Amino acid sequence: MDKPGELILFADVVDAGSLSAAARMRRQTRSVISKRLSGLEEELGARLLNRTTRSLSLTEVGRAVYGRAVRLREQLEETRALVDSFSGKVSGLLRITSARHFGLMVVQPILAEFIRTYPEIDVALNLEDTSEDMVARGYDLAVRIGHPGVSSLVVRKLGDNDLLMVASKEYLDRRGRPTAMEELTGHDTIVYAHDDVVVDHWKYRTGGEVNTIKVKPRFLVNDGYAMLRAAGDGMGIALIAKYMIGNDLEKGRLEAILPEIELEPYAPVYLAYPARDHLPAKTRTFIEYLVNRCKGG
Repeated sequence: MDKPGELILFADVVDAGSLSAAARMRRQTRSVISKRLSGLEEELGARLLNRTTRSLSLTEVGRAVYGRAVRLREQLEETRALVDSFSGKVSGLLRITSARHFGLMVVQPILAEFIRTYPEIDVALNLEDTSEDMVARGYDLAVRIGHPGVSSLVVRKLGDNDLLMVASKEYLDRRGRPTAMEELTGHDTIVYAHDDVVVDHWKYRTGGEVNTIKVKPRFLVNDGYAMLRAAGDGMGIALIAKYMIGNDLEKGRLEAILPEIELEPYAPVYLAYPARDHLPAKTRTFIEYLVNRCKGG
């Protein structure tokens, strides 16, 4: 048995959250993954995972072994990165986690260009809005809205998260086009809301000062795409990230409201990756590619 390889597989399964997810990531069948895990448990003489058809959970010994398996995986990746630094070869599986909407609208199209440029690269992209430990879960890099705030990571700002107010032509023809921020109080608005967060205070700058206007939510929802569709359906004015809007303005599906107003940006977009002496060529190359493209290069 390739015990180091099986231990790394075990760490991958735990990070993926299921045998099926790990099988997809490794391009193997679920039965092969299950058999290899069972072989590892038999070799070690201990059950590492409690498995049901729907979930996995670590046993007490499994938690201890998982920590060692993660360190082993990191050592292997460091070794590969060291070799890559000499060869300069851009190849292998690039594991990326990204904020969901930014990942769909920005990261995925850039990845499509990247893998055409580097045909020996494979990509596993996980879209999620979470702050879980990317290193422990085996990712090469993470794209997050807001600073990750983790000291073990190298963090680079990708760009500001600029906002725009938009509405459909139908809504504006029916309710009128605002000519000043103060007029928004008389309009229906589409507002992001989740748990205790309700974004109904919209911030903007005049003369170097930040001002706030309280809007009247007509439609509250916890998803950016739902906000975008609601605006297109004429439900009101939405304050939304510019990267979400795509070509809706060009096609006339939406109109910009008071585009001359300087709206206060939302939390910036950051790129984070593990602090290592030797970064794998695949990771280093994609980081520069992504930073360049986000800056318009």
